[in-house]
Amino acid sequence: MKSLKARIAISSLVVSSIVLLLTGTALAQIPPPSTTPPPINITTASGLQAIINRVIGWIYVFFFVIAIILILFAAFTYLTSGGDAEKVTSAKNQLIYAAVAIAIALLAYSFTAIVSNIVGGTS
Repeated sequence: MKSLKARIAISSLVVSSIVLLLTGTALAQIPPPSTTPPPINITTASGLQAIINRVIGWIYVFFFVIAIILILFAAFTYLTSGGDAEKVTSAKNQLIYAAVAIAIALLAYSFTAIVSNIVGGTS
């Protein structure tokens, strides 16, 4: 019975990870040439900020793809542990670390928008 619950939990984790991976992939698609944003002028502070925002956006997407791969690896470790308590503990810790890292990344990514709203600028 415990094994069935564990398999259901891991299966739902794998499915949700795949959904997140597909979402990240869809967000990372390059827009068609007709909607490509104009080149950014680096001679102003806002131009530099726009470049930094683009780079941060790509790093953000890359981070989530890596995080999902690590979650899938932790799920694989959990499923192949064969009841070994050390491997199960390792897999659980990997899942916890991945969840904490994702939460921190979400807060870090939204931090600029939060500060901008408080100060009164645009993000």
